[in-house]
Amino acid sequence: MKPWDIHSTCKFSGGEATRTRLPSTSTSLIFVQLPSGESQLVVMGPRTHALYFPYKDIPVTVNAQFHAGWAGALLGVPVQELTDRVVPLHDLWGAEGKRLHEELDSNPRNAANRMENALVARMTDNPAGALVREATRWLDQERLPETARRLNISERHLRTVFTGSVGVSPKRFVQVNRVRKVLANASAHKGAQLAAESGYYDQSHMTAEFRATMGVPLSTYLAGDLPATATC
Repeated sequence: MKPWDIHSTCKFSGGEATRTRLPSTSTSLIFVQLPSGESQLVVMGPRTHALYFPYKDIPVTVNAQFHAGWAGALLGVPVQELTDRVVPLHDLWGAEGKRLHEELDSNPRNAANRMENALVARMTDNPAGALVREATRWLDQERLPETARRLNISERHLRTVFTGSVGVSPKRFVQVNRVRKVLANASAHKGAQLAAESGYYDQSHMTAEFRATMGVPLSTYLAGDLPATATC
């Protein structure tokens, strides 16, 4: 199985509403064709906070989302250098990235296949990928020292490899995933039960972490009263 998932959308239109880009521990390679006919091929690193921006028409989007532990091996840089950043691929791959962008721009309908072929060509042995993948199975359930012992490595080594491969520390990885669980569970649970279902010690812990990550309290977010939008 390839260590990424590719999704394509066409003729997206969202009117005047605000779009939320949730915090995420994933890194993606994204090709977009804009209404002007111009295109971009960028790497979007992990996001530690939510972003809000106006909907806009994007005729074509192709998103290759890397599995945990693989972004660094495929992109050729430590992923923490990409955290909370959007970087043109040619800044990382040089002429190879520029050439791929030109190929995608010349034939957007075949962008997903061309992008996939380029990633396949860059696949290599990645021992860190297996370690990180196993760590992600346990970090939401137990403390970092317990996961390190389970994997038979030092806590320091796990933190170093994880941060370099994922782009966020194990602690931040857990925090982002907890906030996403709150959003996934909010329609079914409330208050202390929602906090417990999402992995928090108590409701106040959930409230503080949600606001710090999403920029608004949970009740405000669910009511649709979102922060001012920024440029996407």
